[in-house]
Amino acid sequence: MDATTWEQAGLYDPTADKAADRLALLEYLAQQGCDLEEMLEADARDRLFALAGDRLIRPMRPRYDCETAAAALGTDAEWVSRAWRGFGLPAPVEPVLGELDLEALRTCMVVRDVLGDEGSLGLARVLGSGIARLAEAESSAMRTGLAGTIDRGRSDSEAAVAQAYVAVATLVPSIGVVLDAVHRHHLEAARRHFEEVAPTPDSTRCAIGFADISNFTRISQELPLPALSKLLAAFEETASDTVHDAGGRVVKFLGDAVMFVAPTASMLARIACELVGHVRAREAELEVRAGMAYGDVLAQDGDYFGPPVNLAARLVAAAEPGQVLASPAAAELLGSDHSVEPLEPRLLRGIDAPVTPYLVRTA
Repeated sequence: MDATTWEQAGLYDPTADKAADRLALLEYLAQQGCDLEEMLEADARDRLFALAGDRLIRPMRPRYDCETAAAALGTDAEWVSRAWRGFGLPAPVEPVLGELDLEALRTCMVVRDVLGDEGSLGLARVLGSGIARLAEAESSAMRTGLAGTIDRGRSDSEAAVAQAYVAVATLVPSIGVVLDAVHRHHLEAARRHFEEVAPTPDSTRCAIGFADISNFTRISQELPLPALSKLLAAFEETASDTVHDAGGRVVKFLGDAVMFVAPTASMLARIACELVGHVRAREAELEVRAGMAYGDVLAQDGDYFGPPVNLAARLVAAAEPGQVLASPAAAELLGSDHSVEPLEPRLLRGIDAPVTPYLVRTA
């Protein structure tokens, strides 16, 4: 391929503005092994600048939609649609699936045979949600860390963006290796957690905690966005390290709040007190508060549900900066490592009867 070929195909106009940059882009794509058909398809989608990187991220051309994928897998199109939408992706009503996608769906079919339809779809939803967040984080970090060289809207050169995008896309297979390794370790950690919680016939009995940054709404309005980003990143890092180092598990982050669990009330109280009094929070002049409860909860799809969860969330909202408030059931289980002080009973939002919160301190 040369300039004449691309001009005849409508990909290149030697009289246009930035014609030299477009020619450099096309020459780079050809060096990367992209053929004319791929270029035309990418240009029709306004993704010509990203073609070489897209080929690395998804190396196999899409060939299947719901119907053809179902035929190849020996299942029905409705299940293919449900499974793919379970990943948080649009139903493949057009040929958007490749061979690698079919292999993923085959694995889902095996999981379905073992765990049942609802169990497999629940796992698909959790997996899709987690990977969607990872993809968002990767994209944001790349745009920030590469100073706009990967962003066509901020760069004057499509050819330069294409090369920067390829450099990033080459990391994708390696990130897949990291995902596999970390997944295996988290499976082992989750197994240990559920082995340590108090067994019940139909639920899980454990301690639930929430911690958040006091006055975060005011702080978020006063700080510049880059400073706010650093603050949230530091909070997530500190909270995650503190919870995991003490043997707990982070369930999720909710903006300026973290939800975590532990097999025992004493373990969770130790985590909560460390979060509230953490040296990094004091150095940043931040005040953290926490709430905790204990009881039977439903552990499903990587989350926890039930009255103790609701109670812990209400207690953190009722806590003053620097306080850890525990439910009566959790306070009763705390040993000599912690002191507890009953406060005045109060009504908490969404809970009918007054609750006596207990102020928890490290003994």
